Order: sequence, then structure tokens, then C-alpha cells
Amino acid sequence: MTQRKNEVVIVGAARTPIGKHGGFYNTVSAEDLAVLAVEEALRRSGIDLNRVKIDQVIAGMIYIDSRNQQIYLPRNVATRVAQKFGDSDNLYVAPGKTALRICGTGFQTIADAYDLITADPHHKLDCVISFGTENMSRTNLIHQGRRKRENVWEFEDAPLRDYLLEGFNHYQFETLMPKTAEKYGALTGVTAEDCYEFSVLSHERAKNAQLNQWNRLADSGDKNFMRGIFTVDTVDEAGVPLVTWRDEGVRYDVSVSELRQLRPLIQKNGLVNAGTASQISDGAAAMVLMDRAAADRQNIPYLARVSGYHFATVDPTIMGQGPVPAIRGLMTKLKLEMGDVDLFEINEAFAAQYLGVEKELELPREFTNVNGGAIAVGHNIAATGLRITVDLMYELIRRGAKTGIASACIGGGQGGAVCVEIL
Repeated sequence: MTQRKNEVVIVGAARTPIGKHGGFYNTVSAEDLAVLAVEEALRRSGIDLNRVKIDQVIAGMIYIDSRNQQIYLPRNVATRVAQKFGDSDNLYVAPGKTALRICGTGFQTIADAYDLITADPHHKLDCVISFGTENMSRTNLIHQGRRKRENVWEFEDAPLRDYLLEGFNHYQFETLMPKTAEKYGALTGVTAEDCYEFSVLSHERAKNAQLNQWNRLADSGDKNFMRGIFTVDTVDEAGVPLVTWRDEGVRYDVSVSELRQLRPLIQKNGLVNAGTASQISDGAAAMVLMDRAAADRQNIPYLARVSGYHFATVDPTIMGQGPVPAIRGLMTKLKLEMGDVDLFEINEAFAAQYLGVEKELELPREFTNVNGGAIAVGHNIAATGLRITVDLMYELIRRGAKTGIASACIGGGQGGAVCVEIL
């Protein structure tokens, strides 16, 4: 194959297991999770930080957690990882920035790295670390009082607001995230029963992958599932040991009859309830991306190529439709047909939303979200784009397949998509 100029390759990638709300990451900060993910991605890359210069660190995080160091996130993570690797220069001095595109933040960190590596010769970079992290369990209450005019350190009286829930409510368009899924699902002919059945399937697929992931310790070959996940072996804020290897939210016993009993969040069509929506969750994911020629010069092996990305907009009141124009736009850019794509990963923000996308794009379900999705695994928002891209890449490798597209709907009426090719 003829090598194209400034190809972007993934030389290392990893994600933490995802914790459920109030679960095993309840006393671990988003920054701590990011350090673990970046450290593992670098370890997998085999890069010698005393020899390879990290040109930029791109962070993604949406919700302020109780550690409240978000404004320093990329620099904090870079310096902490540098200390772990004994690096005193190449990572320690890497500039950092934070990206934000709501549910597409993880994709945005990949897109920013892609743009930096494929830039013109005067501005291009050779090696970029992208990561996304979120601990939704630790999201704060926010005091919304303004500072007093007469004293900058005093505040007016104001209520405390839930910073997490505020983000689910889009005031400009008088809509809620679940309301957009309800509307979009109804428009595409999705029923509540469809949502229950798909949600059960998400858990079943995630459960089967998890069981095979466990079995890989004693068996080899086809059971080598979920290689993007690494075992988290750390301590929490109190110094209590924490060791985990699995996504915590996966249910082994969920049923359609159980989901029917849950109260719908919106009564009209009843498409969204606690069991047919993505889980509030915690976790991090990271990638080390390089210019292919630079990796070749330094004999650094790579796993896949990032072929391209695309972002698009839709009516914010049917936000869940976002993957439809995002995937179509990306496939047009890359001159791909549906049959050229071996696997899809579509974030399951809501079952109704996913099913609408599946209908519009005529996605082959047997090749989409094959190891379950956010309904079972969780949607740690800023990390999700990276998480599903990492999982997609490793599943392509496991199957001996080549091309995959990861996509998600994005709050505010957007969609994002990234294409990876195994080399």
C-alpha cells in the first residue's frame, strides 16, 4: 500500500474499566484515572520518553469533580506520568490543552491530534497524547451566586445547583437529553418494547465479552476479548487498595420484564427509563498518536491508522440523530461504502436514540456494538469517544478485520465520527 503524507497512527491505546455511579471509583479523582490511562497507553506503545519527544498533551474532561483541578488537567497528568516514568524532559515539558465537545469530547481529542500531526510542515507535530476522563460520581453541587460588587470574596445568596443535571438540560431549546431521545425514537418508529429488548441485548453482549475477557487469562486464541481494558491496580484517597479489571455496570440478570416495570422518564411514548438509558459512570481512556513516518524512523510499531473524522449538526431537539450525518459525512470524505466497514461502535446514549440511528443508516446489528454499549457499560461522557474507539480498534484486531467507525450523538444537536484502519 502506498503511504500517504502525514498519516496518523495509533502507537498505544488503553482504557480503564468503567465504574458505575458510586462504585469502585467513588474515591478516585478523574485526574487520578487519567494518569492511570495515559501511563498504560504509553507503556503499551513502548516509547522511550528519554528519546521520543511528546509534542502536545490534549485532555478532555467536562464535569468538575471534587478534586477541582480541571483547569490544570493536561499539565497535572503529564507531569505525574513523567514522574512515574522517570522522565525529566520530553513529557514533563509537553504543552497541554483541554478540549470540550460534550459527548464528543473524546473524539475531539483524537481530532485535535490528527490536525496537529497532519498540519503543514511548519506547524506539524510528530507525537501527541490524547486522553479523556470523567468521574461523574464526584460531580459537585455549584453555588450560583455572583460575587458582590463591593467585595470580590463575598457572594450573593443563591441556590445550590446540581452541576451534573444542569448539563442534561438544554435551556436554549427547552429540552432535556432524554426528551430528545424520546422524540427522535418516536419519529423513527421505535417502540418501548424495542428499547427494552435492545437494552437487554447490550447487557448480554457486554456480559459475554466480560466472561471471555476473564477466560483469556487461562485460554488463548479467540477468547482474547476486550484487550483495550487494563487492570487498574491503585489506591484510593484513603490509601485503600483498589484492583479491578471489569466494567462494573454490566448486569448478568437483566430482563425485558424487569425493564417494563421501570417508570418512564417521559410518559408519552415511554421510550426512556433508567434501564434504557446509558449509565452515569466513571473512567478514563488514552491514546498515543504519531506521524507514521516519524514512528517508522524511530522503529516504533503501530496498531492502526486514524483515517479521518467528521462532526455534523442536527436539530437539537432530536440530538440523538447526530451519528447519521456524522457517519455519512465521514464515509463520503473517505469514499467508503457501507460494505467497506467491518465494525461500527455507536454510543448508546439511549436505546431509542441508538435504534433510530440504526434504522436510518441501516446498520448491520451483528457488526455494531458487538461487545455491548453504554447502556450496559456506561457513558463516562468526556472519555466515551476515546473509550469506544479503543474498544473498536482492539476488536478489529481480534477479528482480523480492517476498518471500523466509532460515532456518538453530542449534546446541542451534534454528531461525531472517527474511522480507524488496522495496518
